[in-house]
Amino acid sequence: MENPNIDTFKTYLRKGLFNGMKLVGHRPGRVIRDLHYGREPEQKLDIYLPAGPHRGAHLVFFHGGSWSSGHKDEYAFLGSALAAFGISCAVVGYRLYPKVRYPVFVEDGAHAVAWLQREGSRYGFASGPLYLMGHSAGAHIACLMALDERYRDMAHLRMEHILGVIGLAGVYRFRPENDPVHADIFAPAGPDFEQVKPINYVAGNKVPLLLLHGSKDTTVGPKIAQRMYEAASGAGQKVQLHIQPGYGHVRPLFDFLPFMPNHQKTMALLLAFMAGESV
Repeated sequence: MENPNIDTFKTYLRKGLFNGMKLVGHRPGRVIRDLHYGREPEQKLDIYLPAGPHRGAHLVFFHGGSWSSGHKDEYAFLGSALAAFGISCAVVGYRLYPKVRYPVFVEDGAHAVAWLQREGSRYGFASGPLYLMGHSAGAHIACLMALDERYRDMAHLRMEHILGVIGLAGVYRFRPENDPVHADIFAPAGPDFEQVKPINYVAGNKVPLLLLHGSKDTTVGPKIAQRMYEAASGAGQKVQLHIQPGYGHVRPLFDFLPFMPNHQKTMALLLAFMAGESV
């Protein structure tokens, strides 16, 4: 049985951690906050733009939190980091469980991308080809949007409009029926939960994938990323997998902080992927 006091403590701990990262990770650049892509309070996004030279790359990021927690405001450090390297970044907020269930949070992500394609140029986020990136449940959303044509259509994206997907500690294969909360979150897809698993949509004609996953991740085990890599590679889809030694579930996000020892290495990895290089 879940302990509500422990859950509350974990929520405050998470908020404290990410608020701290937001403060110490701030960098110069232009930020446009709380742009509404829908009518619901959670349907907002922030855009981070480079202060210096622009690489011509645009990226949309979806936060994690088990589809039930997290907030776009917590990821200012990530948006600032990408902007510091010349990448325009949109950090998307979306509705969460228990207010909504699958597929609403994926649909929110698709509506956000469609809004950016339609309105983003007004704020410096040019329409056209882009990258999708997410952490944990956010990587699940990013992958479904890129690989499942239902959500690509909803986002008004053709395959060639998505240059790649970057998954940080992503959920690509799981069994919702084995967890009461996940079973409820994905109940609209039951009893056949196969449609909610990104691993089932890999194919040779799909977008390139970059998967970063901690070797010590006990929340979403590294075997999940390994199986996604094997499935995509076996299908002929371009995919790169980097298992990060000693990293836990949240640790890949820390590398977007400028003072972390692997910051430059991780950013170089992302930039190489965006340049079409294998690393």
